[in-house]
Amino acid sequence: MPTFVAIKIHYDHRASLPSYLKYSVVPSREQYDDYLKLFREEGVGGNGFHECLNFAVSQSDTLRFYLPPTCVPAAKREDDEFVFFSFTYKGDQELSAHIVGIHAGANLVNREGQARGEPFVIDGVEPLVFHAEAPSDLVTLITPTLPYEVSDGVYTPAYPSWGYGLRYIDEEHAANIVRDAIRQASAALESVGESERVVIERELEVLRRIDARYGLGADDGLRNPRGGAGGGMPDTEIGYRGERFIYERELAYIKSIGREAKEVEWTSQVAPTSPFDIRTLRRGSDGTVLEHFLEVKSSVMGEGENVYVSSGQVEFFQQKGACATLCLVNFGEAGASVRELTLDELHAEFDLLPVKYKLARRA
Repeated sequence: MPTFVAIKIHYDHRASLPSYLKYSVVPSREQYDDYLKLFREEGVGGNGFHECLNFAVSQSDTLRFYLPPTCVPAAKREDDEFVFFSFTYKGDQELSAHIVGIHAGANLVNREGQARGEPFVIDGVEPLVFHAEAPSDLVTLITPTLPYEVSDGVYTPAYPSWGYGLRYIDEEHAANIVRDAIRQASAALESVGESERVVIERELEVLRRIDARYGLGADDGLRNPRGGAGGGMPDTEIGYRGERFIYERELAYIKSIGREAKEVEWTSQVAPTSPFDIRTLRRGSDGTVLEHFLEVKSSVMGEGENVYVSSGQVEFFQQKGACATLCLVNFGEAGASVRELTLDELHAEFDLLPVKYKLARRA
């Protein structure tokens, strides 16, 4: 049985990100400085953005994350398997005393902190660090977040106050968190948009995986109304570069048409098997502004080379028609070049070759 731990982290305050994409996108230097200014003026907060990047899930198998200095488990437990539940501080202005996410199957890597390296690099800022790591398929945000009351004994033992640092919790509290997260996420699916839907569907998959792994008995039988989209076979480093390039391009575009940055969502940063990477907006010739979805395919071998498109992505593009385009990003000696193609344009120029088959038992 693992060690269940409740830790406190600062809420990702960035208004440019919707709640279900918090803790995922590396900040610009301006956002980083805004963070320091905000929390230093209030007399709380650390000297960095570490806690706001703890859920940057990628296609890689392992996610590395930061633990605040008061939340590193005791040395005698360093060989344990941990399940970390992240709570926000009662004093956080935007989201006080809520449970925002889970890292299960985690282990400590470096109690002092180890440099994260790329892509967690901010110009002029000391290296961001991590202390622990967990399998990516056991890490999720909780959407919607769960409100926490320190004295009710539901998600932790009843305390008169939390105090400082971590709190070790029991299996029953872990089960309550996972059960309520499943119920809230399942209910939320009834009324959310496409971008939030794929995030919540992944969340439900992870929550049920955690429930099964530790025998919590939290799953009450609610199921997703549809399955996940599945992923391709990208080069993760080049793929990240391409997505970030397009994300920044879309932020500039949104600003140019007088809309807010929060209307661009880098969905794949928290739901890497989503059938699209970025939700954005497009202004039509008649002046109307419509929701638009981008799937980014990146290469250094030439446009369209070593690019894989999943059947789930093809189905999604068919449904969305002109409101979804494939961005072919190629990184060459002269820099990045981009072409956008609808599914029809893609079919006119490329053949889709099957590279995988799923076994189905004969009746």
